[in-house]
Amino acid sequence: MNSGLPESVKKAFADGTVPHCWAVSAPAEAHAEVLADMSRLYLCDSGTGCGRCGGCMGWRKGEGKEKGKEKGKEKGEEKSGLVHPDMVVAGEFDKAANVEACRALIREMPAKPAAAKRRLGVLLCADKLLPSAANSLLKLAEEPPSHACILFILEGDGLLPTLRSRSRFTSLAVPLAAAPAAAMPRSEAEWLAIVAGQGDEFDALLSSWASGLLKNGDANAAARVEKLRLVAAQKKLSQTMLCDLLILTLKEALPFERLFGGIR
Repeated sequence: MNSGLPESVKKAFADGTVPHCWAVSAPAEAHAEVLADMSRLYLCDSGTGCGRCGGCMGWRKGEGKEKGKEKGKEKGEEKSGLVHPDMVVAGEFDKAANVEACRALIREMPAKPAAAKRRLGVLLCADKLLPSAANSLLKLAEEPPSHACILFILEGDGLLPTLRSRSRFTSLAVPLAAAPAAAMPRSEAEWLAIVAGQGDEFDALLSSWASGLLKNGDANAAARVEKLRLVAAQKKLSQTMLCDLLILTLKEALPFERLFGGIR
């Protein structure tokens, strides 16, 4: 099997040291390749992609959306061109799974493998999961069935900290050079200018702040920023409300419960 995966990843499969929950970051344009390469290793009996075992023989080419699929389940495996009876994909390459799709994946993981030795659950665009969807996965990520593994595929470093803490994190991308840190705004008008000036880049800004905080060892602050990013992604808040939450999250460091208790 010719794979673009690094030798350290291949060695984990060959040695049988694959984690039960793995988060892999790569550029968006490489996600289909990452899914293809890693899923073939996950579902190969020997972890090498031999092409001869029961797991490898279980692959077939996707032929569009199949009839009779459970309502709410995403069609990521069909869209990827990869279909295997022991792989369940939630989300698409350009869209994260909703909570219904995540729950469908959770329900399917306990089933016994049909062709391979393990079951594989895949979450595409895992860094864009909304709070309800991400929270539904916490128990599965903490302790999946003994025969199952979970693979998060994402771009950058924006996976929800509570999911990241349950996963082995591997980056297959060369990180972009970080922009110089801006001085902390001194007034509410300056905070509002940040929100208004970022436009569609606001999500990326918050993601980068969360990553920086996490790398600096401040997991609590990173979790607050990530929560705000996920809430903002729902686009149910005005710029003024986002500004207020940004100030309370980053400047005042108020607890989650007081900030987001009523937001779903």
